[in-house]
Amino acid sequence: MLRLRPYTKTDAPAVCGWLSDERTFQLWSAGKLEHFPLKPEELNVYYDRNAGENLWAMTAFDENGPAGHVMMRFLDREKKEIRLGLIVVDGSRRGKGCGRALVSMAARYAFEYAKAQRVTILVFEENPAAIRCYEACGFHRTAGKEPEIFPCMGEQWSLAEMELTETEMEKR
Repeated sequence: MLRLRPYTKTDAPAVCGWLSDERTFQLWSAGKLEHFPLKPEELNVYYDRNAGENLWAMTAFDENGPAGHVMMRFLDREKKEIRLGLIVVDGSRRGKGCGRALVSMAARYAFEYAKAQRVTILVFEENPAAIRCYEACGFHRTAGKEPEIFPCMGEQWSLAEMELTETEMEKR
């Protein structure tokens, strides 16, 4: 059974190891981190620079160790909206419900403990598996918000926003 805990620097080798190729890295980082392959110390420096009361990271784990990773950050001063990002699961666990469990736990954490009213995720339309995962957790495309075009790997990728409200989560 998966559980969530705060990310620690010792999680970095596992997280970086799950980013098996440049495409996976780009789908994951959306330009937040600069180059592939990502080294554990670079991920830790990123969090050292950015972590605080408005941004934090979590690790999903079970009896076999780390299984997934998610970053969470408040998007507004009132702390009503949380954005999930840098979501990745161990490649050996993909397709087995691990991503769905991670995203569901992160959303529940955002609503129950951080007291958010809305949780959002940015996702590339070029990542249909992630979109299916987020939809299975109750997320839907944000109404009235067109995808942004994001230059990546010599292509133009579409970055869409998905959302889940506290009320929608309660209905599930």
